[in-house]
Parts: sequence; C-alpha cells; structure tokens
Amino acid sequence: ESCSGSCPNDENSVWPYAFERRLPKQGMDETLFDRILLPLADPDDAERTARAIRPYLDEETTLIITHVTQGEAAGTTVAMGRDRFAEEIYETFIAVLGRQDLTIEWVTLEGRDVSEAIIDAIGTLEATLMAFTPRDLDTWSRTLAGDPGSRLVRDADIPVMVFPSRTE
Repeated sequence: ESCSGSCPNDENSVWPYAFERRLPKQGMDETLFDRILLPLADPDDAERTARAIRPYLDEETTLIITHVTQGEAAGTTVAMGRDRFAEEIYETFIAVLGRQDLTIEWVTLEGRDVSEAIIDAIGTLEATLMAFTPRDLDTWSRTLAGDPGSRLVRDADIPVMVFPSRTE
C-alpha cells in the first residue's frame, strides 16, 4: 500500500500539524460554525473548553455558553443571560478565551438531566454545532449517571465536536 504526498503515518508528514492548526471548512456548509453551543459544567471545564476551542474560532462565530442547573420540573427551562450561580464559570471562560471579537450569548438551562436539557435547547437556541471537552468521570459515576458526553454525541440533531483538553 502506498500513499502519495503526505501520509498520516510518515515521519515527515505535515498532516497532524495541519489538522490541529485549523478545522477544515472547505466542502462543509459555511453555516456549521456560525452558532456553536458550548455546555460548561464548572470553572475547570470552562478553562479546558476555552483552551481547546480558542484556535479554531473566526470573528463571525457566535458562542452560546450554556450552563445547566438542576431542576425539578419535567422538560427544560431556557433562561437567556448570565446566571449568578454560574458567574465563576462564565468569568473563567472569558478570561481564558482571551477574545473580544466574538459574539457571546449566555444561556442557563434548568432540567432534571443535563444531557437532556442541552439536547432539548438546541433548536430554541438555533445552534449549528455543539462542541465540548470530555469530563473526567470515574467508572462509578459513569455507571450511575451514564456518560453525558456519549449521550450528547448520540442524541443531538446537530453535529457535535469533541475536543481534546489543552493544557497550554
């Protein structure tokens, strides 16, 4: 088997570097990156997500920063604006993102199940893409609650991008 040009497994290949520098937009629907839904669980998650997505954003992008609070009612409640209980999450995200040229919408969701609340809100928020960094869950938590990230990928009706955590 041979490969012409740059091969992903070739030690001289530029393929991994080229992929990491920019998400490919060629051949994709240009509206895919218009409104990115970013669910954030806590300040650490906000930091990981901001670091992961920062290199891939254009100034035309709208970020929909979402935090889910525990609710008792069936269904999902959508509140536009910043939730005072999630203020540290929002501040951490903005500080780490370091971008002033983006449109940012703040949304607080209330629901019994985090994944379900996020999935329910996609249409209301007119999100074109969802992106997140996976949360570290131990085996016990994953067994009890399921894996929220897998559920988002499986059940969302928009494309979902899962970014590796960045430490720099």
